[in-house]
Amino acid sequence: MGRYKLRILILLSGLLLLLNACSTKSRSEVNLDHALSLVDSVEVDDQILTYLWIYAEAPDYQPVPAQGEGVTCVDDVGRFMEVLERSILEYDRTDLLPIARGMTKFLLYLARDDGLWYNFMESDGTINTTHKNSQAEFGWWAIRGLRGLAAAYNLFHELNLNYALQAEIALKVNAATVHIEKVLSNYSQYESSLLGKQPTWLVHGAPDKSSELVMALTKLHQTGEFDYFTEIKQLSQGLVASQFRVPGHELNGMYFCWENVWHGWGNTQAYALMEAYRITGDIVFLKSVRLWADNFASFLIDHQFPRRITVNPDHTYSVAEFPQIAYGINSSYQGLKALWNVTQEQKYLIRADRIYDWFNGNNVTGQKLYDPLTGRCFDGIIAPADINRNSGAESTIECLLAALEKYTN
Repeated sequence: MGRYKLRILILLSGLLLLLNACSTKSRSEVNLDHALSLVDSVEVDDQILTYLWIYAEAPDYQPVPAQGEGVTCVDDVGRFMEVLERSILEYDRTDLLPIARGMTKFLLYLARDDGLWYNFMESDGTINTTHKNSQAEFGWWAIRGLRGLAAAYNLFHELNLNYALQAEIALKVNAATVHIEKVLSNYSQYESSLLGKQPTWLVHGAPDKSSELVMALTKLHQTGEFDYFTEIKQLSQGLVASQFRVPGHELNGMYFCWENVWHGWGNTQAYALMEAYRITGDIVFLKSVRLWADNFASFLIDHQFPRRITVNPDHTYSVAEFPQIAYGINSSYQGLKALWNVTQEQKYLIRADRIYDWFNGNNVTGQKLYDPLTGRCFDGIIAPADINRNSGAESTIECLLAALEKYTN
């Protein structure tokens, strides 16, 4: 295996961006410079696999590996594929196509033929198969991998490119069918929990994981090449069934992420349900998101975006305020923006913009988390006056996804 750098490609990307400003499409307001500085690649079996380094530490922001894990992961590359997809399709950033192809090959490399996925890879192309967050399974990294493959398939399908690669993507996507069917084999069955009945037909019983799976399936379904109507509807019904509904309560409309907990590490249920609504037309999904937006979204804003909320059987609750990260902010922002895109009700756009402004300094520290001049997004707020100024892949990606949504629509 030989190391293959993309630094020349990255420099060319910057030059081509200037040329693309003259394109018939509008120029993106989103700066990819820092994200592209984390891009690297390795040659494995005569294929170039492109990836993102996991961490970049202040003050020089040079990429660093995650000790004991690897230099890159499916969790990050899968989501960055969505950044590439939107940048290429909506802003004509065709200079990014080689990176998109290389990252698609990376995702295919980490996906097994049985529908299970590994997560971490070393710089020499060795897959970490033993770390607890990289063992082959159908969970977080498999679902993030499917999100990435869905974005890649949509990208190449829209541009009529890379038909062989599209076929490879379809094989890996279809390999997940057995695992999705296993989850949905419990459809309409419930189990008792601290807060009453909970649906049993979600991935590992987790609404947060399942919402990201809905995101992947809706994108694939919208290409017209896959039929996931039933899976999308049933999983989405499970998300609605995991919503906290107590009229008059401060948390009314909140989506639980896991058991009796909401957290900012993943709460994409509102966005996923809006995507499901666009496909199924099921008014229950729209009403569910409205309930969330009219109540819980306001709670998040009023309470300065806490990290975690735990609800007790008597409906009292406890709040952990920190750390706050871009992932949690983008998740809530995307849900509100998706609701506005459908309803065009101004109150939802106002709330969405208020959440986005967390990046611009409208947060508990009063300091900006995103620098549009460099493209860096800091890794989070760890105390009322303390920011983690590292700028790793996840924070950068989640911020870019929010910025792309804000400036595209």
